[in-house]
Amino acid sequence: MSAASDRFEKDVANAINSIPTLKAEQGRDVKFSDVKVTKGSTTTWVEVKMSHSDNLSNPRCFYMKGKWQTTYTTPAAKQAVDLLNKSPQAAKFIKDIAKFSGIPEKDIIIATNKSQLKMPGCVPLQVMKSYFNQPGVNRYIANQQNFDIGKLVTEHYLKGKAAPAHYLQAGDDFYMIGTQNPFGLDRKIPKLAGTGDFKVRVSTRSEFYEVQAEIKIKEFKPKSSPFSVLPNSRKKNPFIV
Repeated sequence: MSAASDRFEKDVANAINSIPTLKAEQGRDVKFSDVKVTKGSTTTWVEVKMSHSDNLSNPRCFYMKGKWQTTYTTPAAKQAVDLLNKSPQAAKFIKDIAKFSGIPEKDIIIATNKSQLKMPGCVPLQVMKSYFNQPGVNRYIANQQNFDIGKLVTEHYLKGKAAPAHYLQAGDDFYMIGTQNPFGLDRKIPKLAGTGDFKVRVSTRSEFYEVQAEIKIKEFKPKSSPFSVLPNSRKKNPFIV
């Protein structure tokens, strides 16, 4: 997490916490969303993004024994693996990197962490870097356009976290996630929805590389919300009646 996004989460938590009937605290475990909010005996989570263009979920995948897999158990991770295993673009990547690395296609492993890099048949980090340094080689190895990202991330935040997140603050816009409304907030709060490109990218780092889904809503529907929890916003605070 960047210092800027950490600060933004704290600002959102502090803004909610300033309301006398609420208690809010920034989460520290990635299994949960970003801000835990309690009102009386009811507790839920708010997911926080600095802007509409932020990644909404980024599960990691790896290739082993002839297929793409993941250790994540979230709906977003399952969708990423399904996309990779059906993608002609991802299949071509496997053929190309096998030829480039000299590792037989049937034995090749595409890691997503440092421990997997040590396995026999795994493409070494330096080889992967050299492959992507070639002119015209795209780091995105799968892409499904006009995907219902809103539906997917709704499932992710309601079912893929250790506890469901029912609300989202994205920039200066506050949205409902799903149809449940544990705090009974204003019914006019728009529900998170929208489409985008579901992409999977290979990122090379200093000590390892990773295969990571990039899940962003390109077109929020609606594009903005009349609600926001930010302290200096001109919009209505959803937690203040």
